[in-house]
Amino acid sequence: MDLPLPRGVRDLTPNEALFRNELLKRIERVFQNFGFLLIDTPMIEKLSVLKAKGGIGEDAKLIYEIKDDDIGLRYDKTVSLARYMASHQNLPLPFRRYDIGRAWRREEPQRLRYREFTQADADIIGGESSLADAEVMALGASVLDAVGIPYRIEVNDRALMDRCLQKLGARPEQNVEIMRALDKLEKIGEQKVAELIGKAGVDSETTDRIVSFAMAHGANEEKLLQIESLLGDGESTKEIRMTLELLALYPIKGKAVINSGMVRGFDYYTGIIFEYREIASGGVSPTICAGGRYDKLIGMLGGRPMPAVGFAIGVDRLLDMLDFSAAGEYTYSRVFVAWINRKNYGYALSVTNSLRAAGIPAEANISGRNLSNQLAYAGSIRVKYAIIIGDSEEQEGVVKLRNLVNGSESKLALSDAVRTIRGE
Repeated sequence: MDLPLPRGVRDLTPNEALFRNELLKRIERVFQNFGFLLIDTPMIEKLSVLKAKGGIGEDAKLIYEIKDDDIGLRYDKTVSLARYMASHQNLPLPFRRYDIGRAWRREEPQRLRYREFTQADADIIGGESSLADAEVMALGASVLDAVGIPYRIEVNDRALMDRCLQKLGARPEQNVEIMRALDKLEKIGEQKVAELIGKAGVDSETTDRIVSFAMAHGANEEKLLQIESLLGDGESTKEIRMTLELLALYPIKGKAVINSGMVRGFDYYTGIIFEYREIASGGVSPTICAGGRYDKLIGMLGGRPMPAVGFAIGVDRLLDMLDFSAAGEYTYSRVFVAWINRKNYGYALSVTNSLRAAGIPAEANISGRNLSNQLAYAGSIRVKYAIIIGDSEEQEGVVKLRNLVNGSESKLALSDAVRTIRGE
């Protein structure tokens, strides 16, 4: 019977779920290696928190509201962190936090974008800004290094961007709409972005200057000198320079490049912003994860003002990029314990218990299948080894170990079987 799923969600097969679980463990190990602390926040929040638009910059239509109650499903984990910090003001600072869990957004599903998804977030609250920015950016890069995805880090500064737009002729009230247009530059191209900027009330001459500025090519130093020349201020790029210099001290594989046309979080980012883009062979390089500095958000939600920087990894997007559906591992079990006669089950179970006690995941047959079908089942779940228990094995206190990959088989003591399975 075909029971349809809601759009924007998906079931995972055992091999997909196993791959996902191992990926999450790998991400978490990197977070922990950087000294980040695990916290856990609820999947639901008060609507008054979720709809704090001035603080979080998200459209209220994204929120799944729970009928007849003043709560909704979280659409990211940053707003939960801001509420958490406002509620726990005695935490030692700087506070390094990570949190991995699901979120929901009521938007149109598309490739690499789901309505239900898992985010892995890491943030630093407090600390010196350039030091914290570089640490968080290096953490995100280290995660991608650990999972084997090639990337580049695109960097910009929202505060600098605001100043540059004014120098280029835009009015402050036009900045958000201009940046919304610039954010589409790679997807829709220069001409359509110029049209969108024009619709925001910007004259054509100013529009041309803005688009040319955003599309500037060259090395990082060239772009920084361009910004300094525009602003007439050699100190204007001090913060982003320092962050890039610090980031270069980390042993990461990806390269950081300044992208003056990259904008995000139009309403709440206050400084450094960054995106990790997959290095693709052609076409648009998808964003893998992203983040930035948001120094005002916690204060807007009722806490004392605290400097903050963080990023989020879209785990589902990462899974699709890694082609997780083709993953070969199907089960954590390394051994399937089969038995020939029902009376051999007690001994088979004791063997299974011994394997588990030795740290070897094992599954014992609990069906009425004959031996041939038991071994066929073991093959279907992709277990490497089968132990076969019959009268002679039980009487001798041994096991028959079969390698289901190459077909080799031997009768041996359980302790020897354990060593073989471990590869000792």
